[in-house]
Amino acid sequence: MSENQPEKYARIQAEFWDLWRREEFFECHEVLEELWRETPGRERLFLNGLIHCAVAIYQHRRGNAVGAARQLVRAQRKLRSFAPRFQHCEIAPLLAFVETEITSSSASLNEIQGTQLETLRADLEKKIFREDNPL
Repeated sequence: MSENQPEKYARIQAEFWDLWRREEFFECHEVLEELWRETPGRERLFLNGLIHCAVAIYQHRRGNAVGAARQLVRAQRKLRSFAPRFQHCEIAPLLAFVETEITSSSASLNEIQGTQLETLRADLEKKIFREDNPL
């Protein structure tokens, strides 16, 4: 008997949070990727935000300050509409944890990188939250 979609979703979510607690952030991304691709609507945006959180920390720990900051911006933009809580996930504490984790990466950005990050924020704002977006 094959696993139905709600069971699969719950199992993969549990696996993601287990990997998160063990700080296996690359694996967090990997485990959610297939589910993210299969999931429609708002839940897809939520899963993508979680992936961005994991990748932000992964990039930070690899020394990629720009990559970490860009992933955090993407996570913030995608998850903020789910605040304060979605599927047992407290959004503000999650984002605060990621921000704290990558503080040294964010602080190391030069002026040009900071400007590029602000442009990314504005572009994502237009793309994700436009009126004709089905999410």
